Amino acid sequence: MIILGTINEFMNGGGMMSVYWGFAIGGSAIFAITAISALFGLGGAESGDVDVDMDGEIDIVHPDSGIFDFKLISFRSILAFIAMFGWGGVVFGEHGWKGFGVAIACGLVTMVITAYLIMSILKLQQSGTRANASLIGQKGTVYLAIPAGGRGKVILDLGDSTREIAAFSEVALEKGAPVVTTALKAEVFTVKPI
Repeated sequence: MIILGTINEFMNGGGMMSVYWGFAIGGSAIFAITAISALFGLGGAESGDVDVDMDGEIDIVHPDSGIFDFKLISFRSILAFIAMFGWGGVVFGEHGWKGFGVAIACGLVTMVITAYLIMSILKLQQSGTRANASLIGQKGTVYLAIPAGGRGKVILDLGDSTREIAAFSEVALEKGAPVVTTALKAEVFTVKPI
């Protein structure tokens, strides 16, 4: 009974209010820092450009995306819980255990809303890549000379983007020669001069 009385005294006294204020100010400060850094592209692993020269395709999974697209537990949703738990406690903490329950509810609601917003934003993303089969019939320019019966590189102009592909040709093609893709076999395109 002494322990329960001490906990009740802590919940109803100023001790718990200090905890609420700590969570509110700390969570809000960290949230503001992460929001500003994301806004200006300083988000570390989640931001930045990657320049890779390779053939083939690659799928990249966003750190806040889950198997079912709705991931309740993420850095941002936990941060939202901490901040809103703190502010809920600051506002309702004078009511003891009931205020604690309301603070938990505020944090959980904000956590779910944050996870839903992240899921909705991630659904707006596009990969920006086209399937290799859709590149047959596209025009391009030889980038790396192709010897007769050999391989080289071709840059395809896709209108809104360009793509470098591995190419094979029956005839010799010099750098800068205009070509068109005619077939695809084992990730290598067959090209012919235009």
